[in-house]
Amino acid sequence: MRIENDTENAVKLARTKLAALKSKPSPEPRLPQRPGFGTKGRAVVLWTNYFNLMVNGELLLHRYSIEVVGQRANRTPTGKKLKRIVQLFIEEHLAQYGHDIVTDFKSNLLTKSELELEEEYSVTYRTEGEDDPAPNAPTYRIRLKPSGTLTISELMDYLTSAHASQLFGSKEEIIQALNIVVGHHPKEASDMASIGANRHFLLDGAPSEKSDLGAGLTALRGFFVSVRAATERILVNVQVKHGAFYDDGPLDKLMYAFMSRNDQNKIKLEKFVKKLTVNVTHIVKENRAGKKIPRMKVIMSFAIRDDGQGQEHPPIVPHFGAGSKDVQFFLSGSSPKPSSKTQGPSGTSGKKGKATAGKAAIAGPSSQGKYISVYDYFKKSKYQQHATFLRDANTYG
Repeated sequence: MRIENDTENAVKLARTKLAALKSKPSPEPRLPQRPGFGTKGRAVVLWTNYFNLMVNGELLLHRYSIEVVGQRANRTPTGKKLKRIVQLFIEEHLAQYGHDIVTDFKSNLLTKSELELEEEYSVTYRTEGEDDPAPNAPTYRIRLKPSGTLTISELMDYLTSAHASQLFGSKEEIIQALNIVVGHHPKEASDMASIGANRHFLLDGAPSEKSDLGAGLTALRGFFVSVRAATERILVNVQVKHGAFYDDGPLDKLMYAFMSRNDQNKIKLEKFVKKLTVNVTHIVKENRAGKKIPRMKVIMSFAIRDDGQGQEHPPIVPHFGAGSKDVQFFLSGSSPKPSSKTQGPSGTSGKKGKATAGKAAIAGPSSQGKYISVYDYFKKSKYQQHATFLRDANTYG
């Protein structure tokens, strides 16, 4: 209240002096008139979604820009892969700084103490849960570049000043840094999904935090958090937000839920599951602690007739979105063992993390062999239990 009154009086005085110099009537001040501010009326209790952010005014934040370069310069990682790379980088090269480091897991890193930097760092990719990288795992080069030092006390001096004309060029930079600080933990937590800059959703929340939307979707209640500058203090704004997520469970059940609310349109179904991340479970791997390692793949599309064109033995796809009993691939030799260098019969492509729903595997070129359906392959292989899923999913594609 004192700061607001002092600010208002300072504005009036400045405008009066300016008007006197110009010999013109003083214009009305921009701030509203508040006679007796805070001294009249009846005190009431208000619920608010703003909270004071208690910070040490002497806190210094050292800011660094993050540059990630892949094996191919034109294939810069983004999204979840970039986040995982930054996590591995901090874990392998900056672990000694402990909780003094926060990041947006994209392009900015902040520390309370200045880092002793190397010219370049190397990180070999491994998925969450893996003890060691896969033999063919890509390696990324990471560079950290200092981009300035931010002093929180300068922002507090600005916010507690009664001089409305005072300028402070670092205000937005410090607010951005504090947003990274308050958003670091929910982005780092494995049981939370973060959307955009600072929208966060607890995946395993209470039933009251969820609502079934039907057609394979669930609404989760989460929150949006942002730092705001206010008179004499820094505030954290927390707002309730809702987001639509895919139902957790087997892929065939998800597809059935969608089709039960929509007509039997494969184009719509493909749009629904495209870019969906799935955990491929027919091959189970465990780490040294005995925990299963998720094998996450991304559905890129349904099978189409032109798949594999130009190959010596292209797959046989009779129609768009053909299922596992209709799609056939060429199996070289007599042993139904998938080649680790070619596309696997589960529908995964040679590129890690990508899959095509219903697309057949393609074995290496061979003068001997035969065409076999994806369903029959799994029925005869050691992954017999996977044929049950393919039989059920065949209904939808």
